[in-house]
Amino acid sequence: MSELKDSLYTHAGLENLTENIVLKELEEFIKDTENMQKNGYCKCWICLADVAAIVLNELKPNYCSNFMDKNVNNEYFTNLRTRVGKMIERAFKIVKKNPHHKG
Repeated sequence: MSELKDSLYTHAGLENLTENIVLKELEEFIKDTENMQKNGYCKCWICLADVAAIVLNELKPNYCSNFMDKNVNNEYFTNLRTRVGKMIERAFKIVKKNPHHKG
């Protein structure tokens, strides 16, 4: 990572709140082992990265820093979490049909 990028993320708290929500929702989704097994979804790192990338590429990033409000409990983010859950399910179906790994 470049020195500037490292400084912005480490010292100024630059982060993408949309990415944080997607990764948190993905983590919750894969904890439902019964759903994962029933649907034959793979949770290897390759498939999880593909699912995350599919979902993130469809959403607008929402960057903030330590100097901006990071309140993710407002109505926008509540609605986003619901939407992301549905997007994750759809992304898993896409990845299942076209996995980037063998086996």
